[in-house]
Amino acid sequence: MAVIYDEKFWNKKKTIDERIGDSMLTIAICITVFFWFFSALIRFLDSPDLSLRLLLMGTDLQFYEKLVASTLFIVFGSHVSSAIKKRRQAEENFKKIKKKYRNILEEIKEGYYEANIRGEFKFINTSMCTLLEREEIEIIGTSIISHLESKYIPGFNTLFNQIKNNQERSGTIKCKINLKRGGLKNVEISASQILNDDLKIAGVSGIIRDIP
Repeated sequence: MAVIYDEKFWNKKKTIDERIGDSMLTIAICITVFFWFFSALIRFLDSPDLSLRLLLMGTDLQFYEKLVASTLFIVFGSHVSSAIKKRRQAEENFKKIKKKYRNILEEIKEGYYEANIRGEFKFINTSMCTLLEREEIEIIGTSIISHLESKYIPGFNTLFNQIKNNQERSGTIKCKINLKRGGLKNVEISASQILNDDLKIAGVSGIIRDIP
């Protein structure tokens, strides 16, 4: 199957995030306890004759200062823990959407592809393998033009460069592709920009469909 879903990677990442998120609040509480204990120890070393209440609580002003500091520690730890859990949930949602998207691509009859800025296949669906009569491993990493009949390469390069250089956002070209068993097949190739998170062109995607 052309879609490879790395379940093991996501599960490992989820486990790490869960451990970090769950431990942040515990760490904050431990810091708070240590802070109170350390303050009491300092007061004991400075004034060993103080009552237990004054050793633990200090004066009213010191008590409220420690209370505020402790609250801030716990609130910060809780906030970090919550932020990690929200991010993890967002990643889970994105993962589900991506998986659903890939599954939809597997169901379409036309060949779907994604290529990097150099025009090399980085993702294809199963229909693309059927169209080119090749295994996925034989296609991924190869250039699109390596599968075209030579006389159509200049035309495709022109289209690809226009899209890559942001002169056009999309386009189509009719051409012939080389089949593994020999012979040629008439196809129509569409190409559209793929943008990264910075809205810069990262490659192209499109459909290759069989035509009479």
